Amino acid sequence: MKKRKLILTISLLVMILLAGCNLPKSTPEDGGSLTQIALFAQATLTKFALQQQETPVPIQPTMNGSSPEPSQVPATLAPTDEPQAQAPTPNATAIPATEVPMVTITPVYPTATSGPLPTTATGVTRVSFDPGTTNYTVRETIPANTTKRYALRLTQWQMLEITLKSNTSAFIAVSTENGKQLVDFSQKWLWYRDYASENGDWYLDVQTGAYAADINLSLMAPQRISFESGKDALIAKATIGGNRSHNFIARASKGQTMSISLNPTSGLVLSVRRVTGEVLLAESEGKTSFEGTLPDTGDYIITVSNATANSLNIELNLTIK
Repeated sequence: MKKRKLILTISLLVMILLAGCNLPKSTPEDGGSLTQIALFAQATLTKFALQQQETPVPIQPTMNGSSPEPSQVPATLAPTDEPQAQAPTPNATAIPATEVPMVTITPVYPTATSGPLPTTATGVTRVSFDPGTTNYTVRETIPANTTKRYALRLTQWQMLEITLKSNTSAFIAVSTENGKQLVDFSQKWLWYRDYASENGDWYLDVQTGAYAADINLSLMAPQRISFESGKDALIAKATIGGNRSHNFIARASKGQTMSISLNPTSGLVLSVRRVTGEVLLAESEGKTSFEGTLPDTGDYIITVSNATANSLNIELNLTIK
């Protein structure tokens, strides 16, 4: 637009000059004619200059009505010295920690009834856990050369650990409700641990030798705890009777870090071991917390022992990551 107006102006001036060249030489009487031509040319230039000041050439907007494309911005435009606005980096405390809901696990325990152990018509003694507990100990005297059978109902994949202590020679045998023999007396075992392969009763037989035996038969079926999807921490609750223990079992992978803490801490003792028996934290250390790198993939048994004579409501804080 500017170039076209400039060309028109120059053309007009050239025409005026050419016209002036064809005029007869002025005489003092003709001086008025030359003066009018010069005034017209000056007036034309002045009007063009005023138009440029009053009506600047606008920058045409883009099709969407936004700012001009980069090619329309003069190359000499310097970047602004003002810093670019950036989203603030939140402080660590501004990021809320993931709240793990309080988890009260309802495990599947063996038949839970209180009172003395019932004996069936066939002479089988039914072992029953108290509600909400994970272990039971049978204490009694078995005559010499006698086999005593105990029945304990389990669900598939539930773990059971059996430990027999006696003042004289005595051994255990283990079989399923369907008659599958898992351990026999010839093996002379005093200890056994396995996962139930099926739903139903497990039979635990204790056989004495030439002398009567005062036995202490300990049975432990730990409470399985697992994390919600996407979580690596939980809080499990339990009620532990005076001078008793509660056992948890959790699966983890090799190289993960397990962190455990108890609430309350007074009167409680913690122990941690692999399901295969390797001890990570012994009860004899008297601790109420644990943190360590796990040596292998598999189940880990966490035992909380109540060293007081009173029942305690406890919280187990577990993190595996």
